[in-house]
Amino acid sequence: MVVELPMTKDTLVAELQQNNYAAIVSAAAKSKRVLGLLLSLTFDADDLMGWRAVKALGLCSAQIAETDAEFVRNILRRLMWSLNDESGSIGWRAPQAMGAIIAQRPRQFAEFIPVVVSLFELDETHFYPGVLWAIGHIAQRDADSRFAAQVLPHVSDASAQARGMAARCLGQLRATESIPLLKPLLADEAPLTVFIHDQLHECTVSDLAREALAQLERCRDEAH
Repeated sequence: MVVELPMTKDTLVAELQQNNYAAIVSAAAKSKRVLGLLLSLTFDADDLMGWRAVKALGLCSAQIAETDAEFVRNILRRLMWSLNDESGSIGWRAPQAMGAIIAQRPRQFAEFIPVVVSLFELDETHFYPGVLWAIGHIAQRDADSRFAAQVLPHVSDASAQARGMAARCLGQLRATESIPLLKPLLADEAPLTVFIHDQLHECTVSDLAREALAQLERCRDEAH
């Protein structure tokens, strides 16, 4: 008889390097401890590893929420706490992790969506691209344009990462009212990095603005 050993942080890292999310979800179904390990990896100094941990955390949380939604809510609360100065930690990817979890079950964890949007109130602008990614990621599963008002100001953010993510987010929110504000970004060639299809891709603000505008123009055409 083959004895299946519990997943350690090292084996989890190896699975993430191979994009083997199915194995990680399977392990999480057997042991909720996997979520804690993934949570720690969202803080990883390696950007790609951190992003893959974010994705895996969302997938595993969806699996566990089927039988223990409160356990997942506690993970979301821990992520919120990591953004608090008093927590003693720096939740660099906490907004993204919250977005990844909520996006898997947006109705079940709907009470946390306004919490993610409220992170704009933090006096920590380096979190804003992550918040924008989270809002847009949730919108891919459950588009809610009522949050567009909080996103719109960031199309003129000093940070190219924030401007690009704001453009992408508005497209995902189907916020057609943002079209006039996005058009000037077509000339914005500032570079940024985006996590897509398990990889980090270099692009420009104009690339993301063009993609968002195409999406919004399709939405406007469908409405007519």
